[in-house]
Amino acid sequence: MRSTLLLGTISALAFGVACNTARDQQEKVNQAQAEANAKIAEANQQADQKINEAQAEADKKTAEAQATFTKLREDYRHDVNTKLADLDKKIADLDAKARTEKAQKRAELEAKLTDIRASREAFVRDYEGINNVSALSWDDFKKRVDKSWNDLEAKVDHA
Repeated sequence: MRSTLLLGTISALAFGVACNTARDQQEKVNQAQAEANAKIAEANQQADQKINEAQAEADKKTAEAQATFTKLREDYRHDVNTKLADLDKKIADLDAKARTEKAQKRAELEAKLTDIRASREAFVRDYEGINNVSALSWDDFKKRVDKSWNDLEAKVDHA
C-alpha cells in the first residue's frame, strides 16, 4: 500500500509539473500573441498615418494644380474678351465706313462684313466652351480657339 501511495504521489507530482509546464507554455503563447497583436496594431496605425499624410499631400497638390489651371483659364478669358472688344470696335468702324462708300465698294465691304460676322459668331461659339474644358484638353481647346481668332482677325484686317 505504501508503494501505491508513493507511486500515486509521484504521479500526481509529475502530472502537476506537466500541467505547470503546459500552462506556462500556453501563457507564453498568449503573451507572444498579445505582443504580436500590439506590434500589428502599431504597424497598422503607422501605415494609416502615412496613408493619410500622403493623401493630404496629394489633395494639396491637386488643389494647387486646379488653382493654377483656373488662373490660366481666367487670364485667357480676360485676354480674349479684351481682344474681342477691340475687334468689335474695328467691325463697327468698318460698318460705318461701308455706309459712306459708293455702291460697288459698299457692296464688297458689306459682303466682307457678313463673312466677318459669321466668323465672329463661330469664334464665340468655340470660345464659350471655355467653361467646360478640362486641364487635360486645354491645349487642344486653346490651339483651336487661337486659330479661329487669328482667322477672324485676318479677315477684319483685310477688309
